[in-house]
Amino acid sequence: LNWHFLFIILIPIITVTWLIGELSIEQRSPVHYVSFDLRGGICLAIFLTTTLIFIVNLTANSNSFKLNLFLLGTAFFSGLFFLLNEKNKNHKLLELALFKNKRFLQLLSAFFLLQFSSLSMSYLIPNVLQILFAQSPGLAGFLIAPAAVIDAVLSVVAGIIYDKTAPRLPIISGCTIIGLTFLGANLFTPSIGGLILIYMLFMVGLSFSYSNIVTYSLSQLPASLVNDGNSIYMTVQAYSGAVGIAISSSIVSLLQKQQKSVILGTRWGLSINFLILLLVAVFTLSLCLIALKNKVTKGDKD
Repeated sequence: LNWHFLFIILIPIITVTWLIGELSIEQRSPVHYVSFDLRGGICLAIFLTTTLIFIVNLTANSNSFKLNLFLLGTAFFSGLFFLLNEKNKNHKLLELALFKNKRFLQLLSAFFLLQFSSLSMSYLIPNVLQILFAQSPGLAGFLIAPAAVIDAVLSVVAGIIYDKTAPRLPIISGCTIIGLTFLGANLFTPSIGGLILIYMLFMVGLSFSYSNIVTYSLSQLPASLVNDGNSIYMTVQAYSGAVGIAISSSIVSLLQKQQKSVILGTRWGLSINFLILLLVAVFTLSLCLIALKNKVTKGDKD
């Protein structure tokens, strides 16, 4: 099957999920219809798109100065127009006042970096298994399946730990595991078994920290702002994942061209990506330590 089936296979799953939702979810509170901020939506879409393309061009060592200047200018002005548009709106697309909350911003940044790392790894591991170690797509998918199972199972365990203890324990533990995983990834020569182990350990750390960061961060907001905070997290989730794949793939592609060898370029691209991910992991852990430096408990509002 070609890559189109990645999307075709999802259609019946999404359809069934939609039908189950329609039949089982009840609307128990009054519905309030709010007009969509079309102008703000367009400005935000332009800003996110142009910044993403700009990042890709820089990472891929694009020599198109005029294009990069155009993208940078478009991103700047669309972002500025979005901010000005949201300033006086009664029904804002995103509640930007939340970014003044230091703890919220710190945890949101940590979440951004975790999602960035997650999508980078989901691109790197299967591709490296196929290019460096000549594994078929099917076998590469089979080899990384245990990591997905670990994430699914341990996310539940991490939620229980969060409820029974304090947010600090699963979040800091998870970020520490991720940091140690990438430290090891930079010290050892890549191998099939090594890459699978690295991915599994990474998913252990991710399952402990990722969702719990969102849960804790939103629990610190007033009830009236929880929906706005959730919207910001969902926006960041999609965008950071796109940035992660864009940067990791651009680095590999650039090294493949420079080395004039797909295999050698992929090996160097993997090494550089692992180094970047180690730095990202250290910064993520630092953000979480700062945000959780006080011994906070679930539901603490200070």
